[in-house]
Amino acid sequence: MMLKVHVEVSSRNLPIKPDFADTARKIERANHHLFEFERVAKTFFDKHPWSAGMIPERRGNKFVIPVGERRPFPDRAFSLIIGDIVHNLRTSLDYILAACAIARGNAIDQTEFPFGLRRSDILSRMKRRVRPAGDVAEALVLAARPYRRGNKSLWAMAELDRQDKHRLVVPTACLTKVAITAGGWNGLPPTTVFGRFRDGEGVLVEPAIGYEKALMMEASYNPEIVFAHQSPLRGRPCIGSLWAMSEATATVLHSFENAFGTVRFSSKLLEVSAQRLRAAREP
Repeated sequence: MMLKVHVEVSSRNLPIKPDFADTARKIERANHHLFEFERVAKTFFDKHPWSAGMIPERRGNKFVIPVGERRPFPDRAFSLIIGDIVHNLRTSLDYILAACAIARGNAIDQTEFPFGLRRSDILSRMKRRVRPAGDVAEALVLAARPYRRGNKSLWAMAELDRQDKHRLVVPTACLTKVAITAGGWNGLPPTTVFGRFRDGEGVLVEPAIGYEKALMMEASYNPEIVFAHQSPLRGRPCIGSLWAMSEATATVLHSFENAFGTVRFSSKLLEVSAQRLRAAREP
């Protein structure tokens, strides 16, 4: 959602306009890592790392089709890329305030884009962290709502960056939906049963009644990389969530560009994130 904020800028207090070029470069760098994330995921899944039994097996008093992974999910590979993405996005917002402070002739050693669980957390940090960037910047920071119940994408991005820097790499998991079709040349009409499994744990899918000895015709898999339980976005798809963070960050940049009448670096960034979000939502 585009952030629409109208703020009066006084040229008497702002002899030069802020330069947001480095902010845009940081977001572009985050997007570069996001495209890398997509490529690594596609390469892994293109190797078809799953397996399913050709015929149901008897386990106790019932028949099941065992389904699992032939190779382990590379959790750490994706986690490290996510760390690069969120750090670049988080830093880009600090660059916005630094640019505003420099334009006002103020020092930038204390400037920092604030985040918190609640709006009150943001207010308590405004004087020390945002004030050097000026009144306009303060209003725009509050309008961005960088707290949990305000803009969750911004809050989650900052929280993931905090976790990555201070505690552990961002944990991820892989949830895979499987559809198994059996019958056909067995003299039975084709029928499909479904299951889902997490990482390499596998799943036992029960065949349809009457298909206990039918050969599998086809198994199709729909995998999705998600944030693990220790994450503030646990269970949410990584790719879509990360592009939403990129869009939210570029939207903040857009609001500052509008307020200060600077070059619109954000236009291309928003176009890219919108396109990738549409692709992430496609089945």
